[in-house]
Amino acid sequence: MLIHTIAVLCTSAVGTAAKQLWSTEPADMSHVEMTAYPLGNGKQGAMPLGVAGKDIVYLNHDSLWSGGPFANKNYVGGNPKSSLAEHLPGIRESIFKDGTGDESALYGSTDNYGTYEILGNLTVGIAGTEKVTSYRRSLDLDTAIHEVKYKSNGVDLTTIQFCSYPAKVCVYYIESSNALPDVTVGLQDLARTAPASKVSCSSAGIRLHGQTQTDPDERDIGMLFDAHVQAVTPSKITCNPSNEIVVSGNTAKSLLLLVGTGTNYDQTKGSSADKYSFKGPDPYPNVLSTVQAASKDSYESLRKSHITDHQSSMHKFTLDLPDPKKSAEVDTTTLINGYSTEEGDPFVESLIIDYAKYLFIASSRPGSLPPNLQGNWAPNMAPPWSADYHINVNLQMNHWHTEMMGLGDLMGPLWDHMKNTWVPRGTESAKLFYGADGWVTHTNLNIFGHTAQENDASWSNYPVSTAWMMKHVWDRYDYSRDLEWYRSSGYPMIKGVAQYWLSMLTSDEYFKDGSLVAVPCNSPEHGPTTFACAHWQQLIWELFDHIIRDWEASGDKDESFLQSVKKAYQSIDSGVHVGSWGQIKEWKLERDHKNDTHRHLSELYGWYPGYAISGVHADNQTVIDAVTTTLYSRGNGTEDSNTGWEKFTKNSYMELKYSIDMNFAPNGLSGSTSSTPPFDLSTPFQIDANFGIAGAALAMLATDIPQAFGDTSTHRVILGPAIPSAWGLGSVKGLKLRGGGRVAFKWDSNGKVTEATVDGRSLPLVVFDREGKVLAKQ
Repeated sequence: MLIHTIAVLCTSAVGTAAKQLWSTEPADMSHVEMTAYPLGNGKQGAMPLGVAGKDIVYLNHDSLWSGGPFANKNYVGGNPKSSLAEHLPGIRESIFKDGTGDESALYGSTDNYGTYEILGNLTVGIAGTEKVTSYRRSLDLDTAIHEVKYKSNGVDLTTIQFCSYPAKVCVYYIESSNALPDVTVGLQDLARTAPASKVSCSSAGIRLHGQTQTDPDERDIGMLFDAHVQAVTPSKITCNPSNEIVVSGNTAKSLLLLVGTGTNYDQTKGSSADKYSFKGPDPYPNVLSTVQAASKDSYESLRKSHITDHQSSMHKFTLDLPDPKKSAEVDTTTLINGYSTEEGDPFVESLIIDYAKYLFIASSRPGSLPPNLQGNWAPNMAPPWSADYHINVNLQMNHWHTEMMGLGDLMGPLWDHMKNTWVPRGTESAKLFYGADGWVTHTNLNIFGHTAQENDASWSNYPVSTAWMMKHVWDRYDYSRDLEWYRSSGYPMIKGVAQYWLSMLTSDEYFKDGSLVAVPCNSPEHGPTTFACAHWQQLIWELFDHIIRDWEASGDKDESFLQSVKKAYQSIDSGVHVGSWGQIKEWKLERDHKNDTHRHLSELYGWYPGYAISGVHADNQTVIDAVTTTLYSRGNGTEDSNTGWEKFTKNSYMELKYSIDMNFAPNGLSGSTSSTPPFDLSTPFQIDANFGIAGAALAMLATDIPQAFGDTSTHRVILGPAIPSAWGLGSVKGLKLRGGGRVAFKWDSNGKVTEATVDGRSLPLVVFDREGKVLAKQ
């Protein structure tokens, strides 16, 4: 039944061995996020415009934020000064009496929340560039190399950019068929005036340094940031009055520029032991030494180590699809502007899927922060929603594709950030807001441990966010089977969240059915404050299921805790109820309306990406029909906001194509589109859809649902549940499996998988095609 239903709901998939985005024009300075191709090495982000002879590269550093303790030494992460828990009993009593209620007495603060900010710009001027012909700008996803080629006055010029994780610098390289003319290089910060950043120049390079803010009454305030660019060349270097370096021409045919960046943010200083300062040392010595170390390597060596490192992640998973329209020969702007939902294009779909891998590798590396709402790319001082971490779907969607694509090893930034910045303040939030054990977060987080609820229950009353994030923690173990990591890092976070919910669940006093429910709750951004929101209940049920199922793996000897979890697990309302018109109810109360096209599909979390529905009720036709009814009722993601991310909670080939058609810009990044004709695409750019589209594609390529506690059957995987005929004769290599191992498979012209090979697995497994035929056993 599950095989048939997923095939019906999805009806297709995505991808091609697509490797390049390219254009015959430079990026547009007035639409950087929609036209420039992004580069990154985790900490650093760069967006080159590729302007011939007068190039600009927008520079980001992942931890450059205003706000927090760098704005106010007494910053408390939005938490109240004294406990608000005394209000909780009255709020619950009112909700159980009336069905809905008001929980505004539990609001926190957004003071000094801050925002992600641009660092500055690298400028590169090549004297005498004119009569430009044969222009081509490209980003090779397989090598993570950005290249601009053109002719100027008949001379061949190439500029190459990449951000190297091994070297920890961004590289700008110029080569010419003739000796280069004078090249002028600058670092500029045009965004800050109070205080203005400072630029200094010497033969050793250019230094740009500043701070996010100053306070005449506070000497030690404002985050410090630094950038340094060094020119590696045998040519003469001088400084002009604008504090730019001028590399004299007529000597060499090439020039290597190295850019290092840094801040004095330190997430390991985000606990009470360090007074929540998040403050590290002056960044400049490290920035300078990093650039100097890189300058000892040749360009060829830097490029080779960069490509080798990038491909070690990029090649772990491959999706190979046909290119029936010969789209690889068409520039990306034309492809995306001409893409239509009705026709689709396997090459474009594949390109966007490969792009998701590329973008994650570029924005999540050991030592960096996890990718935010814009990944690591914000070409201004005020990105939408602060380019923060929204954890009511967005941050989760950033990671939906990682495990199956073999990128789980790059998720360390997420675990480190949660442990270092969420848990310390979140433990305080649990006590101060609710008088609860464990730790908690809500909807929005900055990089300074803002774990508080904010000032609107409809979207900020979301303490179940941590339960959702624990799904990703548990997934890391389920795919990797890394016991050491699970016991030392993953499980302690899961236990803390479970302790919170053991403190918070209460008996349903409205229906008086003996079930445990969460109250007060709000379904994300939708509906009233009530009790037993389906989304919440499903998440908490799964949290408890993780603990019980893998108790032995945790190494925990706290039997009383286990028994408490088991007792709650037996009584908790699972959040799966079929309503009066055949829908999955969003609330335990009957409040759903037909054809409500709200952007969130919170009540179907347990269908995807969770398993409280798909893993437990796969053989219950009534429940499966209710999932279908809810999906159709919610529409195609146009009416409410018309964003890309909302379409990928629906997981169908049609929605995937529709999102590319509606929401993807000429540079392949996802934007927002008006909800009515002519459906104009614009910013804000949100990277979650770029990652979510890969997650949706993976769900179409394979169904690998966790087994709930008590299910002792052999683990089953369905390959090709929804591969469309448009993807006919394609293949996959390196798809990671729950329980460990990988699978490679091929399919016929109709999308039916015909052969599969499993390797690297020790646990029992049966692999089926979408019609139930066994393809492989382990």
